[in-house]
Amino acid sequence: MEDSTNPPEGRLLKVYPPEGAKDDTSVEYAEYSDSVIAIHGLGTTTPHTWEYNTKTKTVNWLSDPDMLPNIVPSASIYTFSWNAKYYADASVARIDSVAGVLLSNLQSQRDKALEIANIHGSQYRNLVVANSGVVFLGSPLQGTKASKAAQWHAMLGGILNKAPSKTLLQGLDGSTRALRESSEKFVTMVTTLPIQTMTMCFWESKKTQVLKGVLPAWTLSLRRSVEMILVEEDSACLFGHPKTMLDAPHSMMSKFSGPNDASFVLVTSAIKKMVEEAKTIAVGRGEGIYWSSLAKDPSICWGNAYIHLALHLHSEHFMVPRRPNTLFTGREKELGELEQALCTSLSTKAHTAIPKIYVIVGMGGAGKSEVALKLAHDNRLKFWGIFWIDGRSESSIKTGFATTARSCGHHDESLEGVMSWLQNTSHSWLLILDNADNKDLDYAQFLPAGKNGSILITTRLLECRKHQTVGQDNYEGLGQETAIELLLKACGIEMSSRRAHEDNARAVAELLGCHALAIIQAGAAISQNLCGLVEYGDTFVRQRRALFECFPKQERSEYGGVYATFEVSATYLKDRDDQIANDALQLLNFYAFMHFTDFPEAAFEEAWKNSMDEDVVSSCLNSDDEEDIWRLAPWHVSHLPTFLRPNLNDINLDKMRLRKARSLLTSLSLVDFDPARGTTRMHPVSHFWSRDRLQMPEDSMTARLNGLSVLSLSIEYPRATDIGVLVSQLQPHIESIAYSLSEWDSQKCNFHFQQSICRLSYAMYLSSSSSALFELLQMIPIQADETWIRTENGQEIHYLHGISMLGYGDAGKAVVLLEKLSEAQEQTLAAEDPMFSCSQHALASAYLKTEETTKAIELFERIAHVENETLGPEHSNNLASQHILAIAYLEVGETAKAIALLEPVEEIGARTLRPEHPHRLASQHELARAYFRVGETAKAMALLELVVEIEARTLRPEHSNRLASQHVLARAYLKVEETAKAIALLESVVEIRARTLGPEHLDLLVSQHSLAGAYLDIGQTAKAIALLEPVVEIEVRTLSKDHVDRVNSVYVLAACHHDAGNYEQALQLARSIENVARNRPGQESGFADWNAELIGYIIRDRNREEAS
Repeated sequence: MEDSTNPPEGRLLKVYPPEGAKDDTSVEYAEYSDSVIAIHGLGTTTPHTWEYNTKTKTVNWLSDPDMLPNIVPSASIYTFSWNAKYYADASVARIDSVAGVLLSNLQSQRDKALEIANIHGSQYRNLVVANSGVVFLGSPLQGTKASKAAQWHAMLGGILNKAPSKTLLQGLDGSTRALRESSEKFVTMVTTLPIQTMTMCFWESKKTQVLKGVLPAWTLSLRRSVEMILVEEDSACLFGHPKTMLDAPHSMMSKFSGPNDASFVLVTSAIKKMVEEAKTIAVGRGEGIYWSSLAKDPSICWGNAYIHLALHLHSEHFMVPRRPNTLFTGREKELGELEQALCTSLSTKAHTAIPKIYVIVGMGGAGKSEVALKLAHDNRLKFWGIFWIDGRSESSIKTGFATTARSCGHHDESLEGVMSWLQNTSHSWLLILDNADNKDLDYAQFLPAGKNGSILITTRLLECRKHQTVGQDNYEGLGQETAIELLLKACGIEMSSRRAHEDNARAVAELLGCHALAIIQAGAAISQNLCGLVEYGDTFVRQRRALFECFPKQERSEYGGVYATFEVSATYLKDRDDQIANDALQLLNFYAFMHFTDFPEAAFEEAWKNSMDEDVVSSCLNSDDEEDIWRLAPWHVSHLPTFLRPNLNDINLDKMRLRKARSLLTSLSLVDFDPARGTTRMHPVSHFWSRDRLQMPEDSMTARLNGLSVLSLSIEYPRATDIGVLVSQLQPHIESIAYSLSEWDSQKCNFHFQQSICRLSYAMYLSSSSSALFELLQMIPIQADETWIRTENGQEIHYLHGISMLGYGDAGKAVVLLEKLSEAQEQTLAAEDPMFSCSQHALASAYLKTEETTKAIELFERIAHVENETLGPEHSNNLASQHILAIAYLEVGETAKAIALLEPVEEIGARTLRPEHPHRLASQHELARAYFRVGETAKAMALLELVVEIEARTLRPEHSNRLASQHVLARAYLKVEETAKAIALLESVVEIRARTLGPEHLDLLVSQHSLAGAYLDIGQTAKAIALLEPVVEIEVRTLSKDHVDRVNSVYVLAACHHDAGNYEQALQLARSIENVARNRPGQESGFADWNAELIGYIIRDRNREEAS
């Protein structure tokens, strides 16, 4: 080892490990030899610039075993000694000359092993490529204000005959063109693929006494010292690259007191990361030695040189069409899996005899090609060659292979010749077969064998997954957080402003299903001021196609817009023009007007079956000589998709034809089929496209009527009390029709259309989808003609409107409608007529909602009596009436009567109905509520847990019955002090109801009240108050002052404010219900005492606080 007290200049000096610890060569050659080179700055020397001195010790963080060697034990550590003097005995060499000396040192020590290539006009290009990282410690990358003082110092040296030089100093002048060009060249070099050298810039936070630093000691008496930051943050850091502040002045940026020095920890963490990165780059049989570099000043890195070295360098051939999009975000997990599977040094399959093939499947615009580009650029150094082949056609593939051969100097450019050459080469290569989307090609014939090869296929074709040997993945949407980050980038919004825009960005990301290309196009529209981030959703509803035709001005997708990526598949289907392709297009059009979520195959089967059932499809007239509104007609059958229209020669559905069409769509990644559930879904963006592509009104209406007919015919008995799993699955698709009212204007006067709407409306009533029911009924309005309500069809439609208002929360309007209907039916129907019974039930329920309890109970009792007499005790209609009467008793506080009715109903249901039948679940739910009221909590919980478990399997999360059961079970948990379970249930119920119901809906208010009470029980008073105050405000506005829910909420809010120490607010609330509490309807006695007790506690605690 060289004498550190007088090191020779222009030499690479090894400082660790010490002499004798290893082979004493300047640079080790091992399988993975990591090296760190430290380069001192201007006006300093080595090793002094790296030493921290005290009276008792000297710490050299480069060579002391407990310092940097302990952080990167596998690395050899070097310093480069050069004449950095400018005051005395200064060199007249320019900085790029010093850089050349450094590179010559590196080259000369490895002449025998290095393969130095002349790439892009630089004999050191391979050294640059192999460099792993650069750390700058206070480096004046854009010059320094202190340079003028230093030049003055050099001038003074000349006066004093000290042999100074300004040559090196001139490079620190930020106003010079040379410095700017050097910095720009460096940034370009380390960011131009495939290099992507890691950088970390550290900047000083403390001032330096400038004159003390640059003048001889005896001159300090002549003038005062000036303190300043020598290298400002803007100069010390590269724009857009990582940076960190050190709590030190400039002179201490490279001196550390020990292993626990905070600045040491920061700097060495960066170095350690770079060394680890170097190890991942080095690949196969000792084929690479890579250097991390550490520079205190940028001088050695200026011009055409900085620290780098490579042996037998990879990446001799890099045939990739472009760099990844600069907006590329996320996919870290996917890229990690790809690297693990395909990269030679990481793959567990590295020594197998077959090529490593990974397949990425996904819809257009999902980012498959971008991930492939990112993989190629990030891992360029791990392969001798990376080749990109366009897989869209046989000709493009053959052209790609021929270009590969020509670029590599291989004489045989035929497909067979190139594949044979790749299979037999000893070099490692990566072949990317991009856009392998042609269903008419067998891609197996284009996949070279050979153990040294890796192949990545990107495709929309599911069947291409069979080619994988090391893995496959299906790309759909990005993760939500990644999609938000990508959108903000595409909008040009700084990440520092993310919090302010996050909610709006999340809404846009959800709307677009986190589809990568759609997100980028949304960002382009917003950045081009076509709309703002806030109003994007509303603009999207009105002008979706225009927004999807907005492209980024730079780095466009090769297809252009997201719709164009899907149109490629549609064009393929149209050009193919056979029965399967035509069926697939019609099926695609059908799905376009359903909801994009799971559509069940069973609906097609049921529609087919019912299309041939005379009880479902009939032209028979009812008693008014009209077609029955509850039946369907041959018109509906004629509007089924072609592949579903009945074949008189075959009573069974040709499932094979349907499934071939669906399989073709699935294979093109236009839809996704779940065989376990038998359902098909679409991505939201491909769903938008499938609808928007039907620009001709007649094509659009044909697809709509296909959908309407399938939905209508799939419901065999529209007024069946058991809606079944199928109708539950169809709910979002029926709702999709309900919320497209304006698109059906041409059909509203069509009676057959009204038949469908009537059928679907009742299904939504049974599914408790009040808003969808309301929207559907706008398509079949009540007629003003007084004679109309006396017709059978008129009464059916009037009844639907009445129960719609009841479900929608407008009980007053429901009473008006149903009383008018009752009046008409009394003149046309017998008391025991099922239709009259249904409307009477609805009217009694409306009375109950409007607190006309006497009318309600009398009507319920009359109905129950008539049906018990005429139908018998076990008839389903009679059981339903008993059930409804029991609910009425519960509402008015007559719990014993309710239990007396519900227990026999449940006993009969247990014998006659399956466990998941809605009527049985409903009676168990109400019986549990009754048990809960009388304190039989164990019985209540056993029933409720059973009901909740069954409903979780059979009903959608938003179903009102499921939510009601969860709510009551949560209250039971609170009763037995299982508060955590209660809160988990209630939080879920509140979240769903807040999303699906209006803010003033009673069900939402009740669940919010219960959740607030649960929060109060566990001492989370602030959360309880925040939840309950809006509830009380709404109930005070909308409910009578003695309404049970309003009184309850005010009481609990008073208790919350008491617990929070807000005594005046608590007292005001408790006293506001003092009078009504004594006679609160329908509740257990003693509430007035509880309220009085609360008032006493409030006054007591308020007085104590005042006294203290």
